[in-house]
Amino acid sequence: MQKIIKNRKIFFDILKLVWATLILYFWLTLNVFDTWEKTDITKDENYILQSSGLQNMDEDVLQIIEKHDASKVEFEVDWQTEDLSWERNEYKMKFQRICIANMSMCSKIKFEWDFDYKDKYMYLATSIYILNNIEKNIQFGKTLKSQLDIITINNDLWSRRGYATWDDVVINLWWVRSYTEFFELLTHELWHIVDLGMVRWFKNQKSSIYTEFGKKVFELDDPSIRYYKISWQSEKVRKSEAIREDFCSGYGMTDPFEDFAECHNWYLNHNAIFKELAKNNELLKQKYNFFANLYNWAYWFNASEDLDKIQYNDAWRPWDTTRM
Repeated sequence: MQKIIKNRKIFFDILKLVWATLILYFWLTLNVFDTWEKTDITKDENYILQSSGLQNMDEDVLQIIEKHDASKVEFEVDWQTEDLSWERNEYKMKFQRICIANMSMCSKIKFEWDFDYKDKYMYLATSIYILNNIEKNIQFGKTLKSQLDIITINNDLWSRRGYATWDDVVINLWWVRSYTEFFELLTHELWHIVDLGMVRWFKNQKSSIYTEFGKKVFELDDPSIRYYKISWQSEKVRKSEAIREDFCSGYGMTDPFEDFAECHNWYLNHNAIFKELAKNNELLKQKYNFFANLYNWAYWFNASEDLDKIQYNDAWRPWDTTRM
């Protein structure tokens, strides 16, 4: 009998210890999340006033993309008249090597078309570069590798140029004119995954003002909502005072999600024009600072040549930032 009582006492002591450990764990978790929110998301650093960013572009990637864009038409003509089997084999080996070196990322990229190995290598190398650098520079949220399920690259005449959900991206190359455009389009589409899947927060209450096609998916403390509120009353209604100059593009005016993705591409790939326009526009400044805070002021392209577009008209905006 005493043995039974002793065993029960040990059991309840262990149970108390487990409960105490769980309570401590949840308390620490909530406090860590609260600290992240205060230091990494809501800080009001003004990056506009600082002189230069931490440009992080790999020049070799830029040179490769520009070189192949310039020679794409010539290459397609030569294909008809010359034996280029040596070049096909060269790109096949490059494709295989980059997959071996980046197996986890390579497994997430699917080609649904009979592309030659030159194109497959270029699209794969570009995709891996973007994925790795978002993963490297983003300051909070889930990892992109864990959130992303698949990037599908096809060549369908009847499909949209690109679209994304919270965990997958489809790029339709029929409407993509160059490797550079692919680079910027994928940057845009991956931001939807960052927005909808990676950068999520932890309150149980969901927003009924900003939804995903009517479905409540955003927590009230989701950092994306802070961005949406800059220009939007809800997912379908812009603020009455919002004007074209408060957005990065015409397409970005269609809803807060495209507003987010378009300015994301501008920040990473056209930083100079975004920063210059933000100097004299309070709402663009808030949007620029949001991304600078998110990426710890790292970006890929300064693209200072874009400044010529606003030299005489600072109200100029592209319809689509991926086709500057």
